[in-house]
Amino acid sequence: AACEYLGQRKVKNVAMRMSSEDFAYYSKICPTTFYRLGCGNKKKNIISPLHSPNFSIDEDCIKIGMGLMVWLTINLTQVAILKTG
Repeated sequence: AACEYLGQRKVKNVAMRMSSEDFAYYSKICPTTFYRLGCGNKKKNIISPLHSPNFSIDEDCIKIGMGLMVWLTINLTQVAILKTG
């Protein structure tokens, strides 16, 4: 779904890994989706890792992340409506 919104070139499949995330509990009661949104930018020298004292974000990622959330909500809602008839 992210590829449809962002384009294949901007989406990367990453290996599964163990993480601590409370979000999983929501998936027990309703359909959910989870994605990781990159917030660094080598061209702007925003390269510090998460949870480091130098961490910063490229604020353009906020627009991208919110756009993807809205797009997913609209499209997945439409799919659910079509399935329920």
